[in-house]
Amino acid sequence: MPRRTVATRVAAKEPARPKRSPALRDERRAQLVTAARDVFGQKGYHAATVDDITRAAGVAKGTFYLYFDEKREVYYELVRSFLQHVKDIGVSVAREVHTPAEFFGRCEQAARELMRVFLEHHKLARLTYRESMSLDPELERLLRDFYRDLARVEADNIRVGIELGIFRHVDPMICAYAHIGMVERVALALLHEASPPEPRVVARELLSIAFEGLRQR
Repeated sequence: MPRRTVATRVAAKEPARPKRSPALRDERRAQLVTAARDVFGQKGYHAATVDDITRAAGVAKGTFYLYFDEKREVYYELVRSFLQHVKDIGVSVAREVHTPAEFFGRCEQAARELMRVFLEHHKLARLTYRESMSLDPELERLLRDFYRDLARVEADNIRVGIELGIFRHVDPMICAYAHIGMVERVALALLHEASPPEPRVVARELLSIAFEGLRQR
């Protein structure tokens, strides 16, 4: 779909960009993003339309184009936001950790939070991991960068475990990708379960599997 230029906006007689307070603009933009998340979750990216989004947000269609040039742009924002949340959870593990007990506690906390995010935001997770694949080169690049960055974060966590004497010496990046694949497959599979296990139960099982393979022998 071609990007809407200033000329096409004028031709379509869309409303001019009014001067609004930053707080009001942020609130309206967040309103549209929330509506887009719900609509994409219900209909999928391809079936959803800008009309669906503005109807769900309770605003005029022209208002959408005050903040986004096209449907794909708000979709990018949703995907980036979700992926950044996942990375932030991973980064939290090794921050100011000095003892094995602190490390294990932080790992369990992060694993529980990750499972909670996937289960409570299952529609957004499904959108991010399923519909984004092969949608366009920009999203494919976004996902490639995400997996690379997340692997580096997890590799750093594994290095901390090695330094603390918890884990044996391994290749951190290989183990990081293995951990990411395991967690991702489990999380996505649980999205289709009518009554998935509690996040704490899943987190402990995953940590047990991951740590058993890395522990000192």
